[in-house]
Amino acid sequence: MCGILGVVHNNNCKISSDYFFELLNTIERRGPDKKNFNEFSYKDLSLKLGHTRLSILDLNDTGDQPMQSHSGRFTLIYNGEIYNHTELRKRLDSKGHVSWRGTSDTETLLALFERFGVEDVLASVEGMFSFCLHDNVKNKLVLARDRTGEKPLYISTSNNFLGFSSDLNPLKKLPTFNQELDLIAVEKYLKYNYVPSPHSMFKGSFKLPVASLIEIDLNKYIIKNHNSFNDLLNSEGIYYKKWWNLSDSKYLYDLSDFSDENSIIERTEYLLSKSVKHQMIADVPLGAFLSGGIDSSLIVSLMQKSSNQTKTFTVGFDFLDFDESKHAESIASHLGTEHTTYICQEKDFFELIPNLPEAFSEPFADSSQLPTMLVSRMARKEVKVALSGDAGDELFGGYNRYLIANKYWPYINLIPSFIRNGSMKALKGIPKKTLIKFLNAFPLIPLSGSTENRLYKILDKFSRIHDKTSFYQSLTTEWTELDNVMEMNAGYEEEYLEDFKNHEISIEDAMMRADFLSYLPDDILCKVDRSSMFFSLETRAPFLNKDLIEYSYNMPLKYKVSRGEGKKILKKVLSKYVPNDLFQRPKQGFGIPVSEWMRGELKDWVNDLLSEESLNSHNLFNSSVVNTIKEEHFSGAANHEHKLWSLLQFNQWYESNKEL
Repeated sequence: MCGILGVVHNNNCKISSDYFFELLNTIERRGPDKKNFNEFSYKDLSLKLGHTRLSILDLNDTGDQPMQSHSGRFTLIYNGEIYNHTELRKRLDSKGHVSWRGTSDTETLLALFERFGVEDVLASVEGMFSFCLHDNVKNKLVLARDRTGEKPLYISTSNNFLGFSSDLNPLKKLPTFNQELDLIAVEKYLKYNYVPSPHSMFKGSFKLPVASLIEIDLNKYIIKNHNSFNDLLNSEGIYYKKWWNLSDSKYLYDLSDFSDENSIIERTEYLLSKSVKHQMIADVPLGAFLSGGIDSSLIVSLMQKSSNQTKTFTVGFDFLDFDESKHAESIASHLGTEHTTYICQEKDFFELIPNLPEAFSEPFADSSQLPTMLVSRMARKEVKVALSGDAGDELFGGYNRYLIANKYWPYINLIPSFIRNGSMKALKGIPKKTLIKFLNAFPLIPLSGSTENRLYKILDKFSRIHDKTSFYQSLTTEWTELDNVMEMNAGYEEEYLEDFKNHEISIEDAMMRADFLSYLPDDILCKVDRSSMFFSLETRAPFLNKDLIEYSYNMPLKYKVSRGEGKKILKKVLSKYVPNDLFQRPKQGFGIPVSEWMRGELKDWVNDLLSEESLNSHNLFNSSVVNTIKEEHFSGAANHEHKLWSLLQFNQWYESNKEL
């Protein structure tokens, strides 16, 4: 696990070797063990490729980057791990002798690139990565990102340079960096609490989408600022391709492969076990996050089966009435892991909050980022690599919204849209006592706040549901155009929502696929990557094995979500290792009392960041709307913690970026 930084610049952009090395220091947390860079010159262009290393495999200098291939043709800077690189080496050896210098997966990748095309290599590797491959002969660069977006890759453009990096922070410091905010990105951030790919917060800067590659022909490409990702892709000398698509997995299995439940359980266990074993390769201490939930418990069970020496880590909270860490301790005790629990105090969270803009480099408003950072900090004291249970929810139906859809969508769909659209006006005329009975009998969307406030929130969302897509969005969006916090475009539809238009796909499957394509890479995996790398910890997600993803994609819904229950198959696998009573309970997540803190210890911080002065510094948000939701939250009339957290994280990020 490492950090990469590269820049192609013309003579108008003065980037000295010393300054480039300083830029590498901004991503040192991603790779504190070693820093190196190479320089290349073309007619009127210079290319600099830099790397910060977190040594995991081949701890010697033979694993250092930038690394050149044996022939000298290719140079690679790469962030990630290739879990099947040992098998790939054996295949290379069988086709002819390779004089290996060391044992790193970086050298394996370069040897593959020497013999095969980039797309063929990408199809053969199993792992997480983002990289830049420089072809010294053809004067081309290839930028690529892994199948599911575990590793980030930003691209920045200006009239003087094209830069790329694991993090936006060093790119912001390049001369003539375009500092103009992308208002579409701001709007999307408010809706989703994260900035979805390919957008970034700045015009001219983008995130390379998952499972895609860009080839840049330096003989043809003309350096210039691009205001949109499509503008970049349509430039001369640019070739773009999605090298893997989830939908391509559709016909790898047929229904006969899922006719027997026991066979499905065995196949799921086999694929996950194989992935866990692959991901346990390391030349440094390794452990796992253990929340006590189904996904992390299953990963730890399979790790313990493989090694019987697993270190596990969880965080607890001394300020909550019910501490979830006790569940993790019970499972760790049953499995016999070497377990550590860190009991957090409120001050642990308050001390971390000012670090969020640096850690995430863009506004990011999933408050579970805080406990994720704390468990990462704790784990890093003992290990350099930690496995996690991420992606189990998206692949096997773990989120509550899937259960809500499974239970209520069939009934909602029977109600004509004109009735749903007029429901707010009609139902407001019904006595409150009757409405409250309706709320208790038909809890469509779990919301906090007063009963009356919850009711009208539900009715408001209900009135906006006219199809499967809008039902999903009612459960996944925060601010909408109707909130009037800023001018928003209500007309566009995201690409990842396409499956909702396919009548052959159930709403639950469409929701899981949408989450897999956007929420997983841009929220969940972003959160884990930024939180862990802030403390120089590598995290790995065994659920994101290609074979397991494709198997899950084809698995009939009844084995994932059915009759108000999710993760049916995973529970069956886990029950082989852990008694049911240790994990059969409602899904909790990393819940922290942000709502209460905003009314108490963090109230002054909230007022300062959402003051008129702060809002006027960018003039993006309607201050009247902001003040209203703030006062409603302070008074307890409503719980606006998610809306407020998104505004707070934006303003905190904006303040920290003022001096660019």
